[in-house]
Parts: sequence; C-alpha cells; structure tokens
Amino acid sequence: MFNTLRNLTIATAMTTAIFAIPANAADLQDVSEITVKASYDAAEGSNAQALYPEIASDIQLAIADMVPLSNNAADPIIRVDIRKVALNGDTMLPDSAEFNQLEGIVAIDRSSGSGGQTFTVKIHATMDETAVPDGFVAIAPSLDDFYKAMVQGFALNVAEGLAKVPS
Repeated sequence: MFNTLRNLTIATAMTTAIFAIPANAADLQDVSEITVKASYDAAEGSNAQALYPEIASDIQLAIADMVPLSNNAADPIIRVDIRKVALNGDTMLPDSAEFNQLEGIVAIDRSSGSGGQTFTVKIHATMDETAVPDGFVAIAPSLDDFYKAMVQGFALNVAEGLAKVPS
C-alpha cells in the first residue's frame, strides 16, 4: 500500500509537471536532432559517471518524448552538455548515489545559423517537509523516483527553451 501511494504521488507530480509546459508538443517546432553528452566526468572529484553511466541517454530519451522529431535537416538541433551532478554542491556522490543537483548547457541551433539560443538548465530537488500541511504525512521518494524527476525536470526545461526559439 505504501509503495502504491508513493508511486501514485510521484506519478501525479510528474504528470502535473509535464502539463506545465507552456506549449504542448504539438505547438513546439520540430527538431531534427537531439544529442546529449556528459562532460562532468572530467571534473575532479566527480564519481557521477560511474554511478549514472546512462544519464545522458536517459535525458536524451526524455527530451525526445517531449519535443516533436523530424527528418528535415533544416529544423533546429538540440545539443545538451551535462556539466554537473551533485549532492548539495558536492560532486563526489555518497555510496548511496544520492544527488539533488543536475546542471547543463543547452544549445538550440538552426541550420541557418541565426535564431538559435543557448541557456543553462539547473535542476535542484528538495524535500521540504515543512511545506506539508497539517494532517498530512510526508512521503519520501526513492532514489529512483528522484532520478526520474531530475531527468524529467531537465527535459521539461529544454522543451520550454525550445518554445522560446523563433521558428
């Protein structure tokens, strides 16, 4: 029962976040390519690559689920470089593999060379139990729930950035 309630809570929160995109996928312009790389592994004292070797591909898939793809080379290209995975600013993650910060640079380029955009995405997850109303019980998400929320939150910010690029 507890796991069902927790998963329902997380699913509800994720659904709400996805519908918060200012434009839905039908309103977003098509993109011809999405590439995501992780350069944080070069950072001294970072063990995120060893703990999360698939994070770049997970973010790429999450973005692809939110934006329409095309085969037209004239459509914009989304390039993402994940720069930091940290727990309260520390890039040496604990043995539990917890993290609450995900940062990267997003470039949305046009084949014409004009009208593109570059922006930073900084995601920070928090468990603010003081925000829980009286009579309610705070349910802590699992590490997997946090991971999915961070990846989805990053992808959501990329989709919001795409909505701001002129077509």
